[in-house]
Formats: sequence, C-alpha cells, structure tokens
Amino acid sequence: MMDTRRGRGQVAGGSNGLARVCGPVAAGLVLLVFWIVMLSSLGEKSLTADEPGHAAAGFSYWRYNDYRMNPENGNLPQRWMAIPFLFGGYSFPSSDSEAWRSADAATLSDQLFYHSGNDAFGMTLLGRAMSGLLAVILGALVWWWSRRLFGPVGGMLSLLLFVLDPTVLANGALMTSDTASALFLAASVLGVWTVLHQITPGRVLLSALLMGGLFVSKMSAFLIAPVAVALAIIRLFAGPPPTLKFGGVRNLSTRASRAATFAVVAAVHVAVVALVIWGSYGFRYRAFADGAPADTAFSPAWSEVLGSPAVAGHADGRPAIPRIFDCLRAHQLLPEAYLYGAAYVWKFSNFRVGFLNGQVNFSGWWMFFPYTFLVKTPLPIFGVIALALAALRRRSAYQTLPLWILLGVYWAAALGSHLNIGHRHILPTYPLLFVLCGAAGTWTGGLSTEDGVDRGSRVWGWTLCVLTAALALDAAVCFPNYLAYFNLIAGGPANAYRHLVDSSLDWGQDLPALKRYLDQHHSEGPAYLSYFGVASPDSYKVPAKYLYGVRGQDVPPAVQMVEFPANNVKEAAGNWLQQHPQYQAMGGANSKSGGVVVMFLRTPEANRLGAGTYYISATMLQPMMYDLKGPLGPWNSRYEQTYQVLSSAAKQVFSGDPAVRRSTLTSYEPSVWKQQLAYFDMYRFARLTAYLRRLKPAGSINHSILIYRLTSADISLALDGPPPELGPDMNAEAAAAAAGMTGSQ
Repeated sequence: MMDTRRGRGQVAGGSNGLARVCGPVAAGLVLLVFWIVMLSSLGEKSLTADEPGHAAAGFSYWRYNDYRMNPENGNLPQRWMAIPFLFGGYSFPSSDSEAWRSADAATLSDQLFYHSGNDAFGMTLLGRAMSGLLAVILGALVWWWSRRLFGPVGGMLSLLLFVLDPTVLANGALMTSDTASALFLAASVLGVWTVLHQITPGRVLLSALLMGGLFVSKMSAFLIAPVAVALAIIRLFAGPPPTLKFGGVRNLSTRASRAATFAVVAAVHVAVVALVIWGSYGFRYRAFADGAPADTAFSPAWSEVLGSPAVAGHADGRPAIPRIFDCLRAHQLLPEAYLYGAAYVWKFSNFRVGFLNGQVNFSGWWMFFPYTFLVKTPLPIFGVIALALAALRRRSAYQTLPLWILLGVYWAAALGSHLNIGHRHILPTYPLLFVLCGAAGTWTGGLSTEDGVDRGSRVWGWTLCVLTAALALDAAVCFPNYLAYFNLIAGGPANAYRHLVDSSLDWGQDLPALKRYLDQHHSEGPAYLSYFGVASPDSYKVPAKYLYGVRGQDVPPAVQMVEFPANNVKEAAGNWLQQHPQYQAMGGANSKSGGVVVMFLRTPEANRLGAGTYYISATMLQPMMYDLKGPLGPWNSRYEQTYQVLSSAAKQVFSGDPAVRRSTLTSYEPSVWKQQLAYFDMYRFARLTAYLRRLKPAGSINHSILIYRLTSADISLALDGPPPELGPDMNAEAAAAAAGMTGSQ
C-alpha cells in the first residue's frame, strides 16, 4: 500500500505555506465560485435539447407518481432537478391531454415550459441550480479523493483542474443525467474499494446505497459490474488482508474467507440496489399511475423495442437480451418503467446517426470519443497529465487501481459504442483523470527556496504553475461558451462545425444571443432561421422566418387542419387568419364531431425563400437531422430525383394563381398534402444546406449558429441549379441497417 503520509510530505516539499492554503476552507470557496460561474455561464443560454424532457419527466414523477415519461433516463437526477418545481406554483400540463396519454415527452415538455403559464426562465434557473449542486458534490469528491492519495496540494490541483475544465463547466449544471452519472459512478467505485479493505455494516450500506444511486441515474450503470468484479479479484490476491468488523474485529487472511465475505457483500449490494430501484418507482411494478386506462402503453410499444416473442411451438429467433427482458417482465423482478428504459437504451443505442469530421455514420466510429477528448480537452491539461504520469512512476500504483480500472472499462465501452452523438458521454472519465492528475502536485516541492531542491524539480514545479494559470486563462477567455469549446488542435471553435456537432457544439443553447444579434442588425434585411433544439424561438421573440428545424414546435407546417364550431366557422376562421397571416383558407369539410375542419395553406409569399441573412444551427447544417425517409448523409442523385418531384408539386400548390392552387389541392386528400409538403420543406432545406456546406460562413453566433448572407442568385443556384454535391446514398444504407436490426429481433 502506498504510504500516503510520505506522499503528503513530498507534496509539501518544504513549502508548508502552500499546503496550508489548500485546506477544506479554500476548497469550499473554490466550489462556491465554481457553482456561481456555472450558473452565470448558463444565464444567457436557452434550454439545451435534452433538458426540457428530463425536467418535465421529473416533475411528472413527483406530481403523478407516474413513470411514462423518459424512462430511458435516470429517475434520480430527473426527480432531483424538479424538486424546486414543487414549491414554485408551477403547473404541469393536463393529464387528460392526448400528449399525456401517448407519453409524448417532446410535446409535454414544450407545454410545460412555454404553454402552461409557467415562468420558463425561472424554472430553468432553479433546475440548473439543483443540477449544479451535484457537480459541486462531485468536485468535493475529486478534491477529497486526490487529497487522500496525494496530500493537500494534490487535492487542490485536482479540484482546480475539475472546476476549470470546459467540459465540466458546460455540462455540470445542465438538467441532464450526465453529472449525476459521473458522481455516482466515481463514488460507487470508491465505496467498493473502501469496503474491500475494511468491511463494516455502515460502509457496506453506504457503498450499496451509492451503487443504488448509480443505477437510478443512468442506464450505463451496468459498467460498475466488471469494475467491482475486477477490484474484488485483485483484493483476493493482493494488498493487505481485509478487516471484518462485525461482532468483533478480525483479518481475512485466507482467500477462502475473503471470497466468502466478498460474496455476502455483493449479495447485500444487489439487494440494496434492487430496493433503491423499486423505491424510485414507488414500489410499484406498473409504470402508469393508478387510474390510468388499462390499455395505456409506452410509445414505441414493447413489441417494437424487443421484437415479437416466438409463437407457441416455434423457436424464439431473437437475441438473448430481448428474451431476458421478457423474463424479467414476466416475473416482475424490477419496475416496468425501469425495464422499459433499459430495453429502450439497448435497442436504440445500436443505431444512431452520428457526425465526425464531415462524415455521417449510423453505427459510430471507434475513434469518435478519443477524437472528442483530443480536441475538446484544453491543451494545458495534457501537460499536467504528462507531469502526473512522471510523478506516478515513482509511486506505488496500488491505491490508484480503482481509478485505472474504471477508466479502462469505461473507455473500452466508449470505443465500442454506437452512440456517437456527444462528447458529454465521456464526462465520467474526467473526474477520475483529474484525481490521478493530483500526483503532479508533488512537483510543487520544487518551488521551495530551501537548499537541496534539484533543478529538474524546480523546472517542473514552475511548469505546473504555468499550466494551471494557462488553464484558468483558457476558461476565462471562453466564458460563457463552454459547450462550444475546442482547442487549437481542431483550429479552435471557429471551425468546430466541420468536426463535431450536436451536444459537442450546438445543442440549441444560443437563442438569447441570436435575439440580441438580430436586434442589433435588424437593418440587414430578411432573416431566416433553422434552429436545432427544443427551446422556443417564439418565447424569445426571434424576428426571423423559420425554416425546417428540430424539433420544430415553433415551425409552422405548410398545411394546418383546424376544427371550428359549425355555427361560427366564418368568424372563427377569420380570427385564426388574423393571428396567422402567413396562411390562407383553402376550404373545409364536416368533421365526425359535428364541427367543420378548415384547411389552411401557407401563402406563396410565406413559402418563398429569398435573399437575406440565413442563421443555421451548426447541427442543422450537417446532413443528419432527418428521419429514415429524409435526406440523411450527402446529397445524391436519388435525393435530387425526389426533390424535383416534390418541388414540381409544390410549385403548383404555391402557384400565384389561386385557381391552380385549388385545383392541385383537390388531387389528393389534405392529409397527403400535409405529409408531402412537410417532406418538400425537408428536402428543400437539405439541398440548401448542401450548397451552404461549400461556403464559408460570414460569421457565427457563439460558434453554434452560423451566419450566411445570400443573394437571390445564391438562392436560385442552391435550389434550382445543378446538384450542389453527389455523394453516396447513406439513406439507403441506413434503411438497410435498420431493417437488419429489426429483423434480428
């Protein structure tokens, strides 16, 4: 075992004053400032893509004891962030709505924040403040663990790396499950390692509760199993004999006694984890609250997630995992919502559109996370890592084994992951890395003015100081745009959109900055916006015409079907048109409920794209935010053919001649036109962005929203000129892969 007392002496290195200022009070002040900086950096940031769904789900768990929303994400962090909503007079959308019955998380979260009379900005601040507290606790754990290994200076160095890292600052206070997962993963490993040395009822219970917290934080919790097994095997053969304190004190000197005791400890952990999971779901198997209709079901249905079970008398050809889930459901061994969430993650993490360095892929790249780590980690941290490795070479590795093993297991899983949508998925590796970096604190002994300090130690000591100062400067310069941080290896954030998008760069966070920019540049002509995110541009009063976007709650479709009372159709439709001047009425029909359904069509002027300034979210610029029937991947000859067919029909529908419009619309049912024109909007936008990808943006909004100033000639060339590119048919590849995945289940 490493002599931590000797380590602390080395860290002080004759500089006792430095060690004294690295105590708990200083750590507490650093963490307080860290929490304030996180929230300040998010003060002018709109909701990111995952936040509303997480927050709305947590609110519904408390309000209704119902778990239909977002079961694939952590119950604990969602509940935690929603606690302030219970005391602020906020209202949840009606449980009588179709959105609630169908568990439509996107619609429900949009209604909660923007259409229920709630203060969306106040809710966001409160929820983020709660999430930020988890990041503060994680920072305290990093400081304590590193201090235990490397002394006061090592602990403070690890803490400074943690609070100054852009990845931590960007994600720490967001209303997602990433911070909670990182916290409970690190705490669980430390708990297991501690128990494997000294086994007491209190330590076993605390370790098991921490592991339970991990399992209700994120479905990746199962990675703790191989880590715990590896640590237990190591303790069977290495290190001092474990001490058992239960009805007396004795050392477990034989491997048989260790193995038997570890088995009992493991059983206790399994039991407590199961108890925590059941408790998180109200100790009820059914996901839906009492009183919910018997036919209430998840969407997508269980059969779509797991595939259909075998017909009696026939072999079940599905993989083992769906059959295991069916067994767990049949015996109700875990809550239904938890099982569904785990099954959902298993199903859809195998096939997900990703983007890396100009390429689109549907099954990921092994190099995705190594690349994100390379370009989104500040360069000074790499210098500290090198100094830490040099210091660790001179020490026993035994006490740091849990850190190395967890890093190894997590990185092995990351390299094989198909879910290549964001750098945040390796957030849990950063706290572990920063604890190990505390070893570099030993070089501060070279800062001593006493005789006997060798020149090399003095050089490395001052190098460490310079690197830490450079990291602090880096964090200050990129404030508040931590999510868009990229180091110089990628050319900085200005060129980031060519390398990574989604939650690595553009997660819908910059609507406030866009609003300010448009207010300051309103004289530059018409503004067009394609926004990636779920925050509401309408709520920020963004003065722009909305193009195709994700998820598009504020994007008006080309066709809208609105039902009015039969005795007041003309007046009601007129009032509707006054509120929606970009539409015109195109006739109506009687509905089954006795009213009249009026078809409203976008006017030709509203449909036309013209010269102006185009604001395109970086994620929307890349060809990945479409369904499997959309133009995924590079523009190609099949997309061009589809676009020309859709464009030809749209020209008739949006003709300047009203008679032509009405005649064309009668050729198909309104529902068909609604779908066809939605695809026209999608393909037209895809052709436009294929053209824009060849251009250099005129600027950007915080690097996440790109600015293009286009003339009428540019628009004509982009939409009606030769195809801007002709690449491989990625859509066909995606459809084939999805069909193969479905067929195997």
